[in-house]
Amino acid sequence: MASPNETPKQEKQKPLPATRRNNKLVRSGNTKRILLLVKELEPVSLDTLVQESALTYPTVLGIIKHLEKESHVEKIAYAPTTGGRQAVLFGICGIVRYVLALHLNGEEVDITITNIRDGKIFHATEAIPAQAAGENQADKHRSIAHRLVPLVGEILKKTRLELSSLVKICVTYPEGTDIDPQLLSDELEAALKVPTSTIADRIVLNFLERRSYHISSLQRYIFILFERELSLSMYRGPCDAAEDLPHRTYFGHMTMDVAGSLCTCGKQGCLQSYVSGDGLLQAYRDAAHQLGSTWNTALEQDDDLFHAVLAESYKGDKAARVAIDQAIRMLAVALANVIKIEGIATIVLSGVFNSTDVQFKRLLELYIAEYLPEDFPTAPVVILGTTSPSDCSYGACLMMNAQYFNQLNFE
Repeated sequence: MASPNETPKQEKQKPLPATRRNNKLVRSGNTKRILLLVKELEPVSLDTLVQESALTYPTVLGIIKHLEKESHVEKIAYAPTTGGRQAVLFGICGIVRYVLALHLNGEEVDITITNIRDGKIFHATEAIPAQAAGENQADKHRSIAHRLVPLVGEILKKTRLELSSLVKICVTYPEGTDIDPQLLSDELEAALKVPTSTIADRIVLNFLERRSYHISSLQRYIFILFERELSLSMYRGPCDAAEDLPHRTYFGHMTMDVAGSLCTCGKQGCLQSYVSGDGLLQAYRDAAHQLGSTWNTALEQDDDLFHAVLAESYKGDKAARVAIDQAIRMLAVALANVIKIEGIATIVLSGVFNSTDVQFKRLLELYIAEYLPEDFPTAPVVILGTTSPSDCSYGACLMMNAQYFNQLNFE
């Protein structure tokens, strides 16, 4: 008989047998699959879910009942009667779950709110409130965060939403600024008490491009976004999952000519300078001198120099055409070097040209081919993107919604 002072032995919890563990994983996978089918096909009947999932009717019915209980799906309509029993149509639960995205654009911010079904609830462009007098200029991230907080509060009042109904907040930003995304995210999350993340515009816009038909099937390509900076990303292999997109190779500034014009990054002859900086401006002036023509001095003050010079070239300014030609050639040299290293010859170009600039797109393809070895196995292909930075806040909402469903765990 055991002594009354003897400590009872703790029974170790036995691990689940392999069969039960596997069954649990299968159930979890099936539940998530049904939920994603409801999101994709809503309003959808049980019969359609059975057909699309290849699961049995009792299994699908059990999963739907579980998802209803957890407030993930709900009955949203009834199918038209066909003489028999009227089918119930299911959709994602309309319970208050929303995401909010902010796109920083200088002194303005684009704000979008969607529900987790991707439905746009609100969109507006607002001026960021001015910095308060006496506020510490050095602590820029805290300053921006504290100016954004009341703005978010005003938007929530307009939309009659509670802060507690926000699942997540995301801030998108153009690269080439002095914003530290992690610091800004931490400050906003501390102030609003809502999970907050920051993400570069190029990642959001690539996600949006992949949702459209023209690059949705591409597995390997170089994505280029020209906003304030020229951002290049490498995509190798499948990249459909929203959370995988940020972890791709990225680079922007690169030296093209050590004796060239000084870039904003401090490097001589940087590609960024040739595309939208002093290098492009100098090429425009030099061409005007050689052709004996005058140049438009107003362009020197333009924030978007490349597109301003491109517009002048369309008006018949030969010097502008020469400068744009040089910028395209320098971009082609950089891309040819990347293609030789990476072995990827497909380029998705966003923000450089639009659909009417086909002649310049072809010129870029031609110049890239000139700088590639003759025996290079594939010809360069440039695909013009269809998105713009103004799409960033909505695109970030779609990314957050995709992440929300991907991260749900039914184990």
